[in-house]
Amino acid sequence: MPIIEHSTQPMAESEEFASVRPLVTREHGAVSLTIQEVIMKPGAAGRLQSHPIDLAIMLLEGSIQMIVGEEMRTVRSGHTLLAPPGVSYKLVNNTWVSARMLVIYPAARLETRFLE
Repeated sequence: MPIIEHSTQPMAESEEFASVRPLVTREHGAVSLTIQEVIMKPGAAGRLQSHPIDLAIMLLEGSIQMIVGEEMRTVRSGHTLLAPPGVSYKLVNNTWVSARMLVIYPAARLETRFLE
């Protein structure tokens, strides 16, 4: 069983709106699980998207607007977004501080369908 030290995992800029640190991936020996730490920058907005598998986003720090299907809520740390397969979602950080999240899904690779 590998022990993964988070602080030694590289943080990479995935797009202009976020940084991503892989915590559990295929490279760590996982077959069907991915966990990533995502830092969403202030004022950033993701694109409306969906996936063919479950996706959970745990908000650890900050506040973001979560849009899932027809529901839109602004939430603070201590909340988890569950996007079931095929359900569209979007994240918006309309604050002046970064939001830190864990993104978890049961696959080694995430297929994404962008809707905007």
